[in-house]
Amino acid sequence: MDPVMLSTAPALNKSESWIDFEEALNQSGVSLQDSCLMIVDASRYDNTEVLRTIYSLDQQPDWFWLFSETPFEEHKEAGPLVVRTDFNSVLAQQAVSTWGSDEALVLLALRQEKEHALTGIRNSLMVRFETYGPCFLRPYDSRFLEVLNACLPEEIGGLVSNGGVLIWSINNKNRVHWSSARGLVHEAKGLRANQSQSFERLLTWVSGWPRCLVVAAELKASQRLPLMIRELWSAGHSCPSSDHELETLLKSVEPDFHEQIEKDFVNVRR
Repeated sequence: MDPVMLSTAPALNKSESWIDFEEALNQSGVSLQDSCLMIVDASRYDNTEVLRTIYSLDQQPDWFWLFSETPFEEHKEAGPLVVRTDFNSVLAQQAVSTWGSDEALVLLALRQEKEHALTGIRNSLMVRFETYGPCFLRPYDSRFLEVLNACLPEEIGGLVSNGGVLIWSINNKNRVHWSSARGLVHEAKGLRANQSQSFERLLTWVSGWPRCLVVAAELKASQRLPLMIRELWSAGHSCPSSDHELETLLKSVEPDFHEQIEKDFVNVRR
């Protein structure tokens, strides 16, 4: 495959998503001048088109496959690709506006050599579950990171080394929200190799995220959804397959819903 290279990159206007992204960087203590690794879930698109976009915005991009040098090397082109760039590059701006809106982009503020920066994430591609045994995991998935950050912040802190910052996008339908997590360990080893049924329950909330988001939107609680999931998961709940049961559970931990019920009850009695 021979990606097309352009001699110049088009100038881009700052999108609403980019403005929110800049705010997330500021809150994380990351500078626009810092280098980063962009993890693009290229499996969501045509790999050729993703690379064409990258080469059109960076004539000599420094990129590689995330699955390289892992047990999934043979299938590397079916996984994400990683590009080294700066947060203030035209490439990063375009990536945030497009792939970020699709929840297909995770960025890692680079605080060490790129060869070691992804060790924690690569080591977490395979996890042994108590019920299912060894399973492939997508630790670069935005929804997974969002739920993990809410429920087990110490686990997500082990994906990157101390000083590193992971940044990912969540599309709440009305707006793209950017979240972040800091590395908590000196040398990232990744998620624990053996995970209990509690972690398996957490993954049911990851897979159920789209359905949860629909209910949360109806409750006008999209921004609080991770905290609602944490409360239910901590109480021992898995994400139910029944939409009615899911709605009941989420309403049970949404304060504004109960306040409205109480107001309606008072109004009826009057």
